[in-house]
Amino acid sequence: MAKSPTAKILIVDDQPENIRVLMSALQDDYAVIAATNGTKAAELAMKSPQPDLILLDVMMPDVSGYQLCEQLKSAAATHHIPIIFVTALSEAHDEAKGFEYGGADFIVKPANPAVVRARVKSHLTIRQLTQQLQAINDLLEQKVAQRTIELNQALNEVKSRTQALHRALYTHALTGLPSRASLIATLQALCDKPAAEKRPFVLMLMNLVRFSLINNSLGHEIGDQVLKEIGQRLNQLVATQDVLYQVGGDEFCILSFAPQTEDEILKYANTISETLGQVVHVDGYEIVVHACVGIVQGDDHYATSTEILRDADTALQKAKAEVIDGHYIFRADFHEAAMRRLDLESALNQALEKEEFVLFYQPIINLETRQVDGFEALIRWQRAGHGLVPPNVFIPCLEETGLIIPVGRWVMQTAIQQLALWQQQFGRLTMSVNLAAPQFSHPNLLQDIDAAVASVSLLEGTLKLEVTESGLLETQERILAKFNQIRDRGISISIDDFGTGYSSLSYLQQLPVDILKIDRCFVKDITETGDNSEIARAVISMGAALNMSIIAEGCETETQVNFLHQLGCQFCQGYFFSKPMSAPDATQWLQDTYPELALKR
Repeated sequence: MAKSPTAKILIVDDQPENIRVLMSALQDDYAVIAATNGTKAAELAMKSPQPDLILLDVMMPDVSGYQLCEQLKSAAATHHIPIIFVTALSEAHDEAKGFEYGGADFIVKPANPAVVRARVKSHLTIRQLTQQLQAINDLLEQKVAQRTIELNQALNEVKSRTQALHRALYTHALTGLPSRASLIATLQALCDKPAAEKRPFVLMLMNLVRFSLINNSLGHEIGDQVLKEIGQRLNQLVATQDVLYQVGGDEFCILSFAPQTEDEILKYANTISETLGQVVHVDGYEIVVHACVGIVQGDDHYATSTEILRDADTALQKAKAEVIDGHYIFRADFHEAAMRRLDLESALNQALEKEEFVLFYQPIINLETRQVDGFEALIRWQRAGHGLVPPNVFIPCLEETGLIIPVGRWVMQTAIQQLALWQQQFGRLTMSVNLAAPQFSHPNLLQDIDAAVASVSLLEGTLKLEVTESGLLETQERILAKFNQIRDRGISISIDDFGTGYSSLSYLQQLPVDILKIDRCFVKDITETGDNSEIARAVISMGAALNMSIIAEGCETETQVNFLHQLGCQFCQGYFFSKPMSAPDATQWLQDTYPELALKR
């Protein structure tokens, strides 16, 4: 028997790393091609043999995924190709927008390979069934007049395949539970009822916390068995009138029509957490799964299923931000907060292009000589119409959206260029540049560093890169290798906010670290007999033992500075010496405070 032809998949993403991940997940089973922009993607979609399915990123530089989807769906030659959006955009309205433009499905980055394979397989099956159905219908039109018996047989076949198509659309392939499409249809039907016929309901959206860790460490077969067990446990919890859905690879949902008070709803959520928290035994492994739950109390003010799912997801994100097995009931202010976050993300997406980011510089002082050693570069956002936005507001958003990579690249380039200018004017000065956790883990970090230093001439050993303890998320072997590659370039490494993370003495001994920075929380209210002084004393002693320099952050009084100097701290920075300044102000500060530096030049 001839082997059936391999399905052809087109991946469209402007990030090569994302293409690589998707190709790795699919290339064993399918013929995979890729495009990095909308123009090339449209060309490949038209080229024979056409792709059987398209995985499409939303945010691309030349044309957005939504626009490309609309273009392909409006063209007769490509409208039949199913399109699955694969994007970091995870809000319910983003998903709804994708469906409005003709998308068949929606996968949130970082994409789980098992989910990608399952969704691709499901939609290829749907497409195949649809094509077969169309072929049968065409055949029936030709033979209906003379083949009554064959017509009846064909109609039965149509019915069977239609049922199969319905099952593929409305049933989750792994657990057999009703799918997300089934939930959307049910919710919309509830919204469409006349006001007098509407029933109150409770929607509980559950996400299995860090389930990808199970797949990545034990394999997807083990993960699938765990999901089946979870489905069975939840099925035993739901009442007769309730419905359990599996709406994603690691997401379940319960739709309940039983009248419930808020206390009863929270008790129900606690029962879910306790049930899922029990050990799952699979192939000799003992696995504990935790779930966060977002809860919506449905009433007659909802007009669409999209609104319900949006609010459930908002409550879920709130729960995920709190504790490992938290649950939240949606409140109106959650939506307002989500809208503010959406506005923030939208503005940040344009901030770099609009040149709204600016660097401020805070001096680092040598306590032995009381001379300036260098500066730490600190990013600020001058948002149009809002003034300066606090870093603790926008930096977490940059990290969560991935925008920290291009923004961090700009920070590094700008700070290094400023350091080169100052060295020409004032001689040897250093510059400390912060690396966020996603930057440190990014595969292009070393290339970005090389590109930033290639265009300037810096004095040797004057560039320092700061990483936080909590930012060291990779394996120790990979961290050690990356640290060594950075130091091989003549760049010092500093551990920022030391004492607030999880580093131990044995851990630090194995890492080529040059500098420890004492977090400002240990400098505030420091006294000779207080707990903070003992922590500072321990960190300084540890640094001395490991031949590391110590910088204390947040120094605001002469008492703090003198006490830290007595303990053996070599460097300080803080408002006692200077607040962070713009580049022109910092230049003037250097000229006014250390005129001898300029005279030496």
